[in-house]
Amino acid sequence: MAIKRVRIDQLKPGMYIHDLNCGWLQHGFLRQQFLLKSESQIEKMQHQGMHDVYIDTGKGADLPGAPTEAEVQQVLQEQLEASGSKKATLPTARVPQKEEAAAAQRILGEAQGVVKDMMQDIRLGKQVDPARAMPVVDEINASMLRNPGALLSLGRIKQADTYTFQHCVSVCALLVSFSHALGLDAQAVREAGLGGLLHDVGKMMIPNEILNKPGRLTEEEFAIMKSHAALSRDLLKDTPGISDTVIRIASEHHEKMGGCGYPMGLRGDQISQAGRMAAIVDVYDALTSNRVYHKGMEPSDALKKLLEWSGDHLDPDLVQLFIRALGIYPVGSLVRLSDGKLAVVVEQQEDLLRPIVRVVYDAVRGYGLPPRDLALGQANQHIESFEEPAEWGLNPLDYLRA
Repeated sequence: MAIKRVRIDQLKPGMYIHDLNCGWLQHGFLRQQFLLKSESQIEKMQHQGMHDVYIDTGKGADLPGAPTEAEVQQVLQEQLEASGSKKATLPTARVPQKEEAAAAQRILGEAQGVVKDMMQDIRLGKQVDPARAMPVVDEINASMLRNPGALLSLGRIKQADTYTFQHCVSVCALLVSFSHALGLDAQAVREAGLGGLLHDVGKMMIPNEILNKPGRLTEEEFAIMKSHAALSRDLLKDTPGISDTVIRIASEHHEKMGGCGYPMGLRGDQISQAGRMAAIVDVYDALTSNRVYHKGMEPSDALKKLLEWSGDHLDPDLVQLFIRALGIYPVGSLVRLSDGKLAVVVEQQEDLLRPIVRVVYDAVRGYGLPPRDLALGQANQHIESFEEPAEWGLNPLDYLRA
C-alpha cells in the first residue's frame, strides 16, 4: 500500500484518487478523494487541465512502477536545495527588519483599505480608478526596497472575510519583489505592482455565495468562478490609464504553459512574461494562505509544488528565479535548527540555505530563550525543518519586532 503519483493518461477506473494535485484552484469535483468509477471522470480531469494526480493503492488499483509520494518529495527537495545553492536575487535590506516592521504594518493596512474600497465601487458599477491605486503600489515598492522581508512576512497572515483584498495586496508585493529580482526598470515594476493589486477585480462580478463559499465548488459554480479572469480583463480594458501589462496580468494569471488554462487557453510564449510571473505569484500566495477549506502550506512545501507544476502549468525558468527572489526560508518563518532550537528567519543572505535567524526557543527542553541572532553561514548550524508556530504557542511576528 502506498501513495503514488500517476499521469492522467495512466489512470484507470478502479483506482482511488488520493489527491487531485491542483489544490491552488477550486475544481469541479465535490471531493478531493474518491474512487474512479468511469472513463468520463478521467476525461473531466483532462478537460480541466490536470496532468498528474496521486492515487492510494491501499484503497484501489495499483500502477506498478509509478513513483511513490516519498520518492517524488525527495526529488523535489533535491531540486529546491539545488535552487537554493545558487546566488540569491533579493534586494539588499537597507533598513533593519525591526525598523521597517511598523511602516510595513501601516502600509499593509492602508493598501487593504484602498483595495476594499475599489472592489466595493466595482460592485456598485463604478469604474476602477488607477489614480487611487498607484500611490499604494509606490508605498509597497518603497517598503520592499527598504527591507523586502518586512512586508512579505506580514502578507502571509490573512483573515477569511477579507481574503480577496489581502490576497491582492500580497500578490502586488510579491510581483514588485519578483520584478526587482529580474532587473526590470522602475516603470515596469510599477505596472507589475498595479497589475497584482488589480488582478482579481473581476471577482467582484461573481455572486458572493460562490466567491465566499466555505467549501468545494460544483462544476457549474467552478465555471462561473473561472469567468473572473475574463471579467477582470474586460473591466480594465475599459479603464483609462491602465497599461497593457496590467490588463495581461489580470487576464493571464490563470493561463498554463501547456495550454489548458483559462480564459483563452494560451500556451507557452503566447502568455506574456508578466502573465507568467503573475501565475507563479498567485499560486504561491494561495498555497501559503489559510482558507476555510484548506490549511496553508509552509513556504518550502509551496515552493516544491511550484517546482512540481513547472512545465505544464508554470514557466520553469521563472519558477527558479522566483525561488531565488523569495528565498527558501522566507522572513518570518519558524524553523528548527540542527541543535533542536527554534528560530525565526529575520533576514535572507546571498546563500539562501543559510539565512540570519533569531533563536527564541529550546524545543528539546521546552522553554523560551532570550532572543539572539545567528548567521547560519558563519555557524556550525543548519535548518532541519519548518515548524508550525501555533504548536509551540509562538508568534514569529513578535520576534521580528523585537
